[in-house]
Amino acid sequence: MIFGDTNDFAIEAYHEPSGPQWGGFGRMCLHVQGLVLGDIRENHCSLFHATDRIREVAVDVESLWDESFTGLSDMEVFVIINRELYTDEGSENGSRFWDCDFLTGTGEMFDVSKTFIVFRRPDRMHILYCLRDDTVGSVSCSATTFRRVADAYVSWFDEQVRTTAAPFFPINPFDLNEKVPDGWSPRE
Repeated sequence: MIFGDTNDFAIEAYHEPSGPQWGGFGRMCLHVQGLVLGDIRENHCSLFHATDRIREVAVDVESLWDESFTGLSDMEVFVIINRELYTDEGSENGSRFWDCDFLTGTGEMFDVSKTFIVFRRPDRMHILYCLRDDTVGSVSCSATTFRRVADAYVSWFDEQVRTTAAPFFPINPFDLNEKVPDGWSPRE
């Protein structure tokens, strides 16, 4: 399934469960301005972490900015975030940049890149990346488009998990108000 426009911003994902305990596993990548982030050929990956991260970003895009980024290019911002989060040169207050860490480490499909995301007013989401071959760059889309595509993808994913993993998850795992029934245990 492709959610969005691959020439602007799209999430491509395929749900490939091999039984109820594997609901939420499959393949995924992002398309942003014609660039592909993630390896869609990497099959049977857990999509939960990446989906949760996309869900979080879509809810509060305005928080993805730090005043220290003012006047800096996307590549200068990438260097700051990377230094603070992923090198020994980071300062003690570098943790304020964790919100900008996007899909780095969220599944095997994103092991081929490091991605950060920032919101530039009035309405642009900038995804800063470093690929496996050390190519560094930046792509962007409108925050409105990002939210629309993210919401469509997340709704689809939640429904896929709800319908395929029901025997394994006695409740909707995304609804924190639901409680596991007394005496429930997963089927082997």
